[in-house]
Amino acid sequence: MDNVIWLIDDDASVRESLVFLFTGMNWHVEPYDSIAAFTAAQSGEKSLIGCLLLDMRMPGKGGLAWLEEGAWPWPLLPVIIMTGHGTIDACRRAFHNGVFEFFTKPLDADTLIESITAALTESQRRLGVWQEATRVRARFEQLTTREHEVLLALMEGSSNKEVAARLNLSPRTVEAHRAAVFVKLGVSSLVQAIREYDKLQSV
Repeated sequence: MDNVIWLIDDDASVRESLVFLFTGMNWHVEPYDSIAAFTAAQSGEKSLIGCLLLDMRMPGKGGLAWLEEGAWPWPLLPVIIMTGHGTIDACRRAFHNGVFEFFTKPLDADTLIESITAALTESQRRLGVWQEATRVRARFEQLTTREHEVLLALMEGSSNKEVAARLNLSPRTVEAHRAAVFVKLGVSSLVQAIREYDKLQSV
């Protein structure tokens, strides 16, 4: 996937100048004049990557109010807020809602480029974590309910015999489930299985 700078600002002159700046950096830019236009175009796509450059105050719904509405639907996409009306409270609210960086206008081009470069790197890092978690999740979904129960009990530190007693199984059956779990997860030890399980909790 290629990085994209998703730009939302109702000011046409700001959009034009930023598009000119970013294309000069050989960055792919997708400008929008409102949050409604952006969400209408991207609502079905959850794996957007790159960076969202978002104006805080716009007619209708502003960027900060949008971020405060609920769970952010694009977890791979760092958000940079820009505003001509920056306050300490607005900055605090922005970072509380997971904003990557906060800028006041007029924007300093060098500082903005530096922050966007960092945001693009962060987006790629998140993408790698998400892809790995997706791979691991697909493997865990192969487990039967009983295999999952056995694995959870083993990860808690119980022995095969203790798991057998808890689940009303024979130790040999627990061993068979354990072996099946290792094959499906592509691991050769309980330690490796725990590491794979931990990856699911990272996103």
